[in-house]
Amino acid sequence: MLSHAQRLQAARDTINFICSRSEDELALPVPNCAPWTVYNAAVHVGRVGVAWQSMIEASPDDPDSRARGYADAEARGSGIEPATLGSWALSAIDALDTDDTERACYFSMTGGHGTVALWGWHAASELAVHRLDVAAALGMDPSISTEEAIDALTYAAQYFLPAMSRVTDRDPGAFDAVATVDGDTLATIAVRAPETHAVSPAATLTGAPVDLLLAVWGRPHGELERTGSDGVIDAWFELPAQAFQFGTWD
Repeated sequence: MLSHAQRLQAARDTINFICSRSEDELALPVPNCAPWTVYNAAVHVGRVGVAWQSMIEASPDDPDSRARGYADAEARGSGIEPATLGSWALSAIDALDTDDTERACYFSMTGGHGTVALWGWHAASELAVHRLDVAAALGMDPSISTEEAIDALTYAAQYFLPAMSRVTDRDPGAFDAVATVDGDTLATIAVRAPETHAVSPAATLTGAPVDLLLAVWGRPHGELERTGSDGVIDAWFELPAQAFQFGTWD
């Protein structure tokens, strides 16, 4: 697992990767997130950074901080330069750059209590997926390390997917994601709805960490080996789009 400092660095690297593209690159479509362009991905990164910072700086009993943050982002207008969008996102990461990792704040994935450390993990994990989205749009090979992919996948299994289950009031069942490289198992990660982590898996999904990460976020991905219930796996893959889908904004 990555350290807090490593997650913040990964988040910063991704923000700079997305928000420093050329004018021609910004106009490219993002197949993973139709109808986004690369510029729309940069807008998303900047705007969610504004909302994140609102929640990071709020107390755990302040659920309105999320709505305030998105309202603030909307009020900043459209047609914003990528460098400015990147500065908004980097400001949120800077708010996490502290040794006080137990400082409490509002955390959207649980609907309440979170910490600076948990927000750092969230930022690194979500931004890793968007980095993969943009890399695909640019015709590049996957641009995150195996360690970053496993760290992001573990976060998705423990917080992102359970949050999607909670929002949709659905329990698709239980499966295990088995991350392998060259036939060696590096991690086995349980995917469960909230309160059901002791349930035995109905299926197993095995493959490269980057492909597993893309799969659980409902993205196109490389070949993965399935055993057990296809229905359970497919139901989890559908949750992110069913729970929410951000517009292109610009």
